[in-house]
Amino acid sequence: MAQPEPLDRDSSIIVSLSDAAMHMYTAAIDALPFAEDRKFHKRADIVLSGMRKLRTALTDAASTSRPSPAVIVALSNVRRRYDALMEHAAAAPGSSLGQQLYVTRVHAKLSAHEVANGAGLRADLLDELEAGATPNDEDAAKIKEAIAALGGVPGTEHLQHQQPEDQEPAHDEPEHQEPAEEHVNGWDESLVTEHAG
Repeated sequence: MAQPEPLDRDSSIIVSLSDAAMHMYTAAIDALPFAEDRKFHKRADIVLSGMRKLRTALTDAASTSRPSPAVIVALSNVRRRYDALMEHAAAAPGSSLGQQLYVTRVHAKLSAHEVANGAGLRADLLDELEAGATPNDEDAAKIKEAIAALGGVPGTEHLQHQQPEDQEPAHDEPEHQEPAEEHVNGWDESLVTEHAG
């Protein structure tokens, strides 16, 4: 009859560990450089990798037979914060196809299995792509087709009108790419040096 007590204690420990981890991840997310910064994706990928592990652990905890509203609340919070960072990363220059497809399918309210089946991809490929794997040329073409069919990557609508897909950037547009080289942790180097002198 005293059985629920240790189970409640286990859930409380899981939630406390999750809260502590999310406190660190939130601080890391807040400290990320601007999306145009060359360091952005490297740092964001580290945070996303850790959050995937936390999400998996909470998903397993929520799947057990012991009821715990606190665990599902913690899982919901992690998923929402993870999706928000993925959306930010997918809209940033240099985002991966895995990030773009993840955000597109979540926005379209589709599961990974549904998208993989509809696009003719391996069922487990989407999980691999989300974790940073690079697709082969054939799969990449299917992924791009699926993203386009679902309306494109959310948050990048303004970019779709600037340049057609698969078109090389024009030679008279180098100034559009160079500013990324001048950003220092989210600050424009010219502004920093100008005010420092």
